[in-house]
Amino acid sequence: MNKVRLCGFIFFLGNVFSVLFAEPRLITLEGDVIEGNVTRISSQGVVSIKDKEFTLDSLRSIVASGDSNQIDESEGRVVLICGTELAFTKISLLEEKFNLSAQGLGDIIVPIDSVRALRFGKIRRGSRFQKGLLDWKETKELDTVFISGGAELQEVEGLIEELSQDSMVFDRDNKLQAVPLNRTYGVVLASPLLEQEDRPPCLLSLEGGSRIRANIIELKNGQVRLRMIEDIELNIPWEKVKRISLRSPRLVFVSDLEPISYKANPIVAFQREFQKDRTVSGLPIQINKQVYDKGLGFASGMQLEFLNEGPYDLFLAEIGIDDDAGGLGDCEFVVKSDEGELYRGRVKGGEAAKLIKVDITGCNRIILQVDPGLDLDIADHADWADACFLQTTK
Repeated sequence: MNKVRLCGFIFFLGNVFSVLFAEPRLITLEGDVIEGNVTRISSQGVVSIKDKEFTLDSLRSIVASGDSNQIDESEGRVVLICGTELAFTKISLLEEKFNLSAQGLGDIIVPIDSVRALRFGKIRRGSRFQKGLLDWKETKELDTVFISGGAELQEVEGLIEELSQDSMVFDRDNKLQAVPLNRTYGVVLASPLLEQEDRPPCLLSLEGGSRIRANIIELKNGQVRLRMIEDIELNIPWEKVKRISLRSPRLVFVSDLEPISYKANPIVAFQREFQKDRTVSGLPIQINKQVYDKGLGFASGMQLEFLNEGPYDLFLAEIGIDDDAGGLGDCEFVVKSDEGELYRGRVKGGEAAKLIKVDITGCNRIILQVDPGLDLDIADHADWADACFLQTTK
């Protein structure tokens, strides 16, 4: 089959494998969807679903049957250096250890050196605190405390000494200073986040808002046993798990690659840059309340071109309009090769993410593009969530 005929066949495949999901399922690395409930994960990493078995390293994600509409009653978040986010209802600091009650998980103790940040109350998307948590790569000697008061958060550097239900005490220039907890928005601790390659391979999204990066030891009798860092292990009811995202050496996330060309042609919106692992506005990627660690943030009129150096056989992504568009947005996601268009799909704000699977076998260059819909490009915060190139097993 020559290359031109192959790309025409690929266009058909790209449209066939655009899928919207609602039921429990697992998705293989190749983008195949198996609907049903996972009943067991053995200590050898074998996943059982219906009468089939898969290894964890052959999967891209597992969507369980957690209740996505559960109300978040937490008081804030603890972020560990591995990227885990624990939604807590109570927290205290005693002898260099945080003692917290995690929503739906019970009591957990974590060493202070394993904690990257604390946040109290609801997140302020785009705040200096959030940007500090995401962007500060260098090792800092002091913790940074963010204090509420006025339109902007006040930043104070020091070392946390005590934390109770009423106040936080920190050492500032060898003097202890107390701040009422109702004025403390958050803290970014001196401990840096681990690099992506050093974090555990599984990311579990749970009811109540916790997101846990861990190694799955076993799922048995309705309980999943996890190992995070510092020998911290958790046992979690499987019914609390909403989604598991997994890493594999056979795939590369597009956001970890450098494009060979970039174009941006806004219509009405001001000129912006594409973002790696963020929305076009610089926030964490979130589609229909589902948060993604990896992906590309576009606006309509943007185009990126990549070399297929794997060479890779498939391009997969979950496409959608980010929640920060407030339910607005209307655009078309386009995947092209050096020989022509492979996929085109329209999405609107407020819709669930759509999984696309595009065969790129024999294509030397891959172009990702977003075109405006009926609303021009004003609210087109277009996310290529979990976008990756994959080497399939032939």
